[in-house]
Amino acid sequence: MNKRKFIAAGAAVGLAATLFAVAPAAHAEPVSNYAIVGSDTLQDVLNALANGTTISGGSVRSTAGDSPVGSFDATGSAQIQTKVNGPRFVRPNGSGSGVSALSRSIDGAAYQGTAITGQVDVARSSSGAGSLANPTGPLAYIPFGRDALSYAHSGGANAAFDNISQAALKSLFECTATTIGGVTAIPVIPQPGSGTRSDFMSKIGVTDATLGDCVVVGQEHDTSKLFDGTAFPANGVTAMSAAQWVAQNTGAGIDRRGAGVKIGSPIAGVPAVTGTGTSMAPNAAFYADTTWGRDTYIVVENARITAGNAAFDAKLANLVSNQGPKLGNHGSLSSQAGAVKKKFGFLAPSTTVPVRANLRS
Repeated sequence: MNKRKFIAAGAAVGLAATLFAVAPAAHAEPVSNYAIVGSDTLQDVLNALANGTTISGGSVRSTAGDSPVGSFDATGSAQIQTKVNGPRFVRPNGSGSGVSALSRSIDGAAYQGTAITGQVDVARSSSGAGSLANPTGPLAYIPFGRDALSYAHSGGANAAFDNISQAALKSLFECTATTIGGVTAIPVIPQPGSGTRSDFMSKIGVTDATLGDCVVVGQEHDTSKLFDGTAFPANGVTAMSAAQWVAQNTGAGIDRRGAGVKIGSPIAGVPAVTGTGTSMAPNAAFYADTTWGRDTYIVVENARITAGNAAFDAKLANLVSNQGPKLGNHGSLSSQAGAVKKKFGFLAPSTTVPVRANLRS
């Protein structure tokens, strides 16, 4: 049985996080009054903002009024506890899982078999609302920062791996053409529930039905190993957030790069990033591309950030506002959250207008 089908089957019955839990992150995940879960793409920068950071040259910490915030990684222990005396529940791994957990926190239905009402306040999402968009929906997708989606590869010095076209990526992940530069390439798709997975598949024109049997499953943005813990393969190709790649190279984020892995570009002559090592930065031209550029979001219950609503929570509204150190800020001063986001590879989003959406199943 191939890895793609095996892991998808586990995810379908809610067992993937238990079966393939990986080592916990080095930083602590304390219970707090306000909890953030979801996307791996945004976890490093949200962790920095929630815990406090001086990476921008100033001191920046995002709090909910006077209350601390807990940001929980996409991977680590199989379960998490977000609130004092709250239940332990399956760790949300990815954008979709994070928004689902937030939705269950709102509507009271079980999340992966556990009631988690009031246990999640914010979901990190590298994907927009998509088909859930609804101008009167209960969720608000608040633009967080501009990212771009490319791919990473372990093709070594084979220059063909550095520029794989959109059409060639489609053929590779459908397993209709499996060679790049004369060698067999191994397509690696992020785990189910990943926003990067769904975005990447959409951009290259592949669906779950057309994803080929030669595809193996990885953990998004980890090019050292696959989702089941085995080593990332030689000549592997996987979706990669340009912002995550910048953060992992500059030292801003957790380094999950495999030896010799590089970032490629599906646009000839337009690299995803510029510079190397600690000098690496986003390439604004690639981020601006209408196909490969993407806005990322923080997702909250709209009623809780709407003044005058009976459910209004002034502290949560403060946390996601555009004030200097808060999550919705896109400023450039060293004391502002926007400057921290740039250090983690994010540019200002294409719009600052929130999008309303329905709950996610």
